[in-house]
Amino acid sequence: MLNSTLIVVAVSIAAGATIRAWAFATFAFLVVAALGAVTLLKGSSLTEAIVSCLEVLVLMEICYLAGLFAFSLWGHIQKRRKKNSIADRSHVTGKRPHG
Repeated sequence: MLNSTLIVVAVSIAAGATIRAWAFATFAFLVVAALGAVTLLKGSSLTEAIVSCLEVLVLMEICYLAGLFAFSLWGHIQKRRKKNSIADRSHVTGKRPHG
């Protein structure tokens, strides 16, 4: 169970950087449904399977949002660096930046 949780976390964080929310919601639903089916096939009760699925779904959503936030912040920092480097060059050369 720990291995599958780590895989779900890693995939969810990576998905935050690459896919849109509706695509991730579809993906998360399919993964949770598959994990629920596997849990039921192992002999767990329906209540245990539902609770397990909800835990995984909440974990996936939190990791997706964390990945989305982290990659958005990283992109914003990169844009500011690029913008600041252009401004720094103009200060050194004495020319005004274009744009």
